[in-house]
Amino acid sequence: MARNNRKREYIDPAVQGALMRRMVLHWLAFTVVAGGLAVLLQWMQDPFASVAATFQQAWWSYGAVLLLLICLMPVFVYDAVKLSNRFAGPVQRLRVALRDLADGKGSTTLTFRDDDFWKELASDFNRVAERLERQERNDTADSPDAVGV
Repeated sequence: MARNNRKREYIDPAVQGALMRRMVLHWLAFTVVAGGLAVLLQWMQDPFASVAATFQQAWWSYGAVLLLLICLMPVFVYDAVKLSNRFAGPVQRLRVALRDLADGKGSTTLTFRDDDFWKELASDFNRVAERLERQERNDTADSPDAVGV
């Protein structure tokens, strides 16, 4: 099997962009809830303290965890883009190969990388492309122009 080295991480903006936006929204919701929980826990320790004192004490108690969450967000998004590359890339290559086949450009054998998802799609596509090629050859051989009438 030929090795296909994809050079880009961000292949399908619609799919991968939606995944990144969803991941950022989930991370944001988690961080807001974690921050609220930190303030709530601090308030429960001293319910009669002022709001400013409660927020300040919560920051000193849980701020490192919140900063860690902020620092990890880009790592999570980057990892999600890399993972999505394993399914967005094969689908993109399949779309291009199908378009070429529909336009009559012929097809090359479709292969995916070893760690890609849906590798069976490539073999299924290759079978269909071979069958269409055989059918076109047979149709051309059976045409009256080919016989030399």
